[in-house]
Amino acid sequence: MVTSLHARISGHAGRVRVLDRFLSYAKSKGDVWFARKDEIVRYVLANRAGTPVVDRGSPSVTGLPGPTG
Repeated sequence: MVTSLHARISGHAGRVRVLDRFLSYAKSKGDVWFARKDEIVRYVLANRAGTPVVDRGSPSVTGLPGPTG
């Protein structure tokens, strides 16, 4: 599982306590990797065969944002 945080979403005072509890819990587990985005990219590029790719379909089908071009 990948969890990414953005300051505009997670940087609110009311969420700091929950985030602290989550990070404390995650740190207590031995198999959790805390990585920056560049570290994740390097890992994925080095392990392409084992990295799943999800085809989420076109925006008209899924409603998710897609390419603008």
